[in-house]
Amino acid sequence: MDAPFTAASAADNLVLESLEEFKVATKCYRDPEIFRQEMDLIFSKGWVFLAHESEVSSPGDFKSCWVGKQSVILTRDPDCRLHAFINACPHRGATLCRAERGNVAAFVCPYHAWSFKISGELVGIADRSRYPADFPVVDKGLKPIARLAEYHGLIFGSLDADAPEFADYIGPAAKHVELWRARALGGKYRAGTPHRYLYRGNWKFQCENVLDGYHANPVHGSAYRTIRQFPERFPGADSSRAITGVRKTGEARGYPNGHGMLGAGAALETGNIPDDVRQRYQDQLIDRHGAQVAQEIVNNRHLLIFPNVCVMDNNLRVIQPIAHDLTEVYSYPMFIEDAEPEINAARLGDVQARVGTAGIVNLDDIEIFNANQTAIGAPGLEYVTLSRGLGKEEVHPDGERVGHHSDETPQRAFWRFWQQRMSAGSAARA
Repeated sequence: MDAPFTAASAADNLVLESLEEFKVATKCYRDPEIFRQEMDLIFSKGWVFLAHESEVSSPGDFKSCWVGKQSVILTRDPDCRLHAFINACPHRGATLCRAERGNVAAFVCPYHAWSFKISGELVGIADRSRYPADFPVVDKGLKPIARLAEYHGLIFGSLDADAPEFADYIGPAAKHVELWRARALGGKYRAGTPHRYLYRGNWKFQCENVLDGYHANPVHGSAYRTIRQFPERFPGADSSRAITGVRKTGEARGYPNGHGMLGAGAALETGNIPDDVRQRYQDQLIDRHGAQVAQEIVNNRHLLIFPNVCVMDNNLRVIQPIAHDLTEVYSYPMFIEDAEPEINAARLGDVQARVGTAGIVNLDDIEIFNANQTAIGAPGLEYVTLSRGLGKEEVHPDGERVGHHSDETPQRAFWRFWQQRMSAGSAARA
């Protein structure tokens, strides 16, 4: 039987690194108490993705979102200022907003009909005369979360007033957000309706997977064979890709604070975009940034911003923990405002056919996550190893580590920071 989770186990036993091997305890994926501590020490103490700016673009817009297990309402007030509040009525603690998104003039609690401006102030108490004449109302508005930050259209929040500035938190990984943003040709992105799916497995399996260049051919071999057999159903996909072997190009990068990037070193060809449309798009990128940077902009990359949002070529993937063995994923197609229709159609087609709810590639990954969760409960399987490329990376002065596309460099960065946050919080309680 597993020993109980303690400060000592967080600091010494869960993530083990030596010159020869990097190991993670399997209980990190299967222990309900560790999951509870993650919600407290990682999600409640750091920066977590809330929304894309296009989801709350107009006065009165709101979105219900999550910081770990805490429900939050993100709003834009009549002066176009952003706010984020704990999704609880300060009267009796009822969930205030049950809709996922919308546009309102005010929120009205479904329990006792207290009402609040979208900027959080209390504006109405039902049957006010039954309260004392001097009943204090100044402190009865919605409770704001501690920190908000907007970065290239991505909105993050923190429940911790002592969280670092977001620019410091993203650190050297910021360049990948900037390259992703540059694909919009100076315009803006618009988030589409997300594809949503559940899987019976730990949330960290999906975080590791989006940065894993080692698994593609073993896991997705059937998908590649299908693309080869029916190329007309997958226009623009690389039907010549090998079924076995490991990609020889590209890179895997790990950063301080747990962020990671997987880059193929080549563009992801998606959708049946007419040659003239594709050429005009590329010419615009070159005019703005020069040929070399334009190529880097369109190169295929996945950026995981710790702990749980992945910025991908054509979509944002938000990984929402529900329990230690249950995860919900939101995959938002991202459209470029004012782009030619064929480009946005191709971006949507990529999400639908490849990485969406029923995408030909995504289903393979979900099956692996389910199988992982089942297998790691086996007696005697105390650790898994994340040692590919260990000791073979470039290490930069700013803490960035660069490995081969198939190396487990970004996964190790994720777990180093995971251990740091879990250990620091547990030690403070000891």
